[in-house]
Amino acid sequence: MSTPSLYLYRHVQTQQVLVSLRQNMKNKTLKQITEVKKPLTLRKDLWRPLVAVTGFPTPQSAQAVSDALIKRSKDRQIDLKTSEEHLLRPKRLRVVDELNMVEKSIVSLCEALETVGPKDDNKLLALWEQPHFMDLKGDKQWPSNIEHGELELRNNRFVKVDTE
Repeated sequence: MSTPSLYLYRHVQTQQVLVSLRQNMKNKTLKQITEVKKPLTLRKDLWRPLVAVTGFPTPQSAQAVSDALIKRSKDRQIDLKTSEEHLLRPKRLRVVDELNMVEKSIVSLCEALETVGPKDDNKLLALWEQPHFMDLKGDKQWPSNIEHGELELRNNRFVKVDTE
């Protein structure tokens, strides 16, 4: 069995972000999207991997980071929707801001790894779809036990890299 990992997927049109502990998303992952006007179905052609974080020592540690990340992302979303500045903007602009979760999710990932992630003796590898995404962490710093790399995709699918 492979090492426990955490995957963030981004929607190519709306920039929404979903968190999964599996390499292949299931329909139940869509329950993370709270405000829906019609039933959702998973279209895999619209979701691309944003980052894959591998090297967790146990499945429980990956689950803890996933839970913390989802909670922080939802809190940021609520803060945005209730901010005075946001509510003064026209609705058509607010909707775009509310859907774009890429930067907020990366900041939340950085915070979650720092607070509940494995400590320095356990190295984690963050593989990014596009290298510029790892710089969207705001004023936060990545924990010292995180190494960054580039995610290799072929037809929007993960490519297994043989380690020798």
